[in-house]
Amino acid sequence: MDNAYRLDEVDREAYLPKIQVQPIGYTDAEQILNKMDGDEAPAEWQGGLNITYKIGGNFTDAYEGCKITIEVNNMLQQRVSSNVIGIIYGEVEPDRYVMLGNHRDAWGFGAVDPSSGTAQLMEVVRVLGEKKKTGWRPRRTMMFLSWGAEEFSLCGSREFVEQYEIELSERGVGYLNTDICMVGPILYPAASPTIGDL
Repeated sequence: MDNAYRLDEVDREAYLPKIQVQPIGYTDAEQILNKMDGDEAPAEWQGGLNITYKIGGNFTDAYEGCKITIEVNNMLQQRVSSNVIGIIYGEVEPDRYVMLGNHRDAWGFGAVDPSSGTAQLMEVVRVLGEKKKTGWRPRRTMMFLSWGAEEFSLCGSREFVEQYEIELSERGVGYLNTDICMVGPILYPAASPTIGDL
């Protein structure tokens, strides 16, 4: 994003943590954590995996002497990635936004995540585009957001929200994310705690 503030090399050296970090999935984390020994972590520190979380750096007796080796090949690089945004302006409340979005990039081939969500997003846009040709307009403005660089720490959506934070917080009605859109006829919605009282 042009004109966005970015840490230069000197600032990165001063402010970014020096500890190596490598995210891993729940399956791998569970295999490591359930072999850890030490004192039981307080109840408020217990996480979502079906194990007892421990505080300590040793393995259980059965795994004494074992080591875990993780090879990290991350590189700090700046790349260009674009968001694709479509808008149908509302007829009654054009300054209120209903947003539908999904990301385009994937770690692998992306058949489920994100292509199932991208396919339905494109179909919704196609159908509403045909409807708009008849003169129809939605009550509120509808925004269709195809994010770039989601797998690299939500870059596209995060930079969009950072740039338009005030407008979105004052005018946004809701955002529906359709990352994985293939679970059948039953809807399993999840929401941010910030909208839990709506």
